Amino acid sequence: MKCPYCASEIADEALVCAVCRRDLFLVKPLLERIADLEAQLAGRPVPDEPLAADADDVAGAPEALPVAAPQYSLRLALLCLLLPLLLLLFGHWLMVFIYDAKVLYLRVFALLLPLPFGFVFARASRLSLLSGVLLAFGVALLAVFGMSAITAQIDQVPLWPQGAVEIREFIEFAASIGLSFITGLWLYRWAEQRILQKQVVLNRLRAAGVGGLGNGGLTESLTRWSDFGSAAVALCTTAMSIYTGLKGLAG
Repeated sequence: MKCPYCASEIADEALVCAVCRRDLFLVKPLLERIADLEAQLAGRPVPDEPLAADADDVAGAPEALPVAAPQYSLRLALLCLLLPLLLLLFGHWLMVFIYDAKVLYLRVFALLLPLPFGFVFARASRLSLLSGVLLAFGVALLAVFGMSAITAQIDQVPLWPQGAVEIREFIEFAASIGLSFITGLWLYRWAEQRILQKQVVLNRLRAAGVGGLGNGGLTESLTRWSDFGSAAVALCTTAMSIYTGLKGLAG
């Protein structure tokens, strides 16, 4: 099998390209579906004279679209990790010790802030989704630990959580921040894969001699299942982020 991103030969069972390190989890089933469709088209008899409507479709069909290479930026990727961490610490200090705001406001702020940074990080980095998930939870743990350190320094309280309840709240708060970042990661992957899927469908169908189908309902039917699956994952991670972030406050 060839990687749809860099056209390198990879193992059929691979879920990550060994050359460009891009995830194939979402696009691989689509490629298999297109291969089946090509096999079915290859077995169909070719008419001696194409119909006029078919000729018009072929004439109006778009050119094969190149698969755009993703743009990477190490500086932007690092900024997307450090900036939300600093903003979370600053927001904690500002809300808790300057304005004495309710804890609910801090939790909502911590839920919303990491999501856009996760989206931009996925665009700027070369890392796989699994590496991004691990980094998301690492940043989340650092953020919650930093908040605890600020509180310990100002209020002269223990740095580490005391008792099972505080430990559970520490873990749940970190999980909510990490899941928000992961939601941003997944949303970018979904948007990227959707664009790639349409390009791959057009290119593969034109290579198989099928004109005019790329702009119709065929590409929509081939990619709709992926849209539903990706949306479900994003909704699940968002729901889990909200639940873990606000569970303790809701009782």
